[in-house]
Amino acid sequence: MADEPENPDAAADRLEVALERIANLAAARPAPVHPPIPDSDLSVAEIAERLDSLIGRLRAALGKPD
Repeated sequence: MADEPENPDAAADRLEVALERIANLAAARPAPVHPPIPDSDLSVAEIAERLDSLIGRLRAALGKPD
């Protein structure tokens, strides 16, 4: 597989699945013991919205409709 050119649609799909898995893990983990950095104090909904936006931009760049 390393020698074959990668299908952009398959790569975008794998990236989307990975980002969704990361978002789900982040939502399920307990809060950190140390105080959060003020700039990174985002809600799960805000993180999910940003990831959705990123996925949309990647799909558009690859020419894949939503």
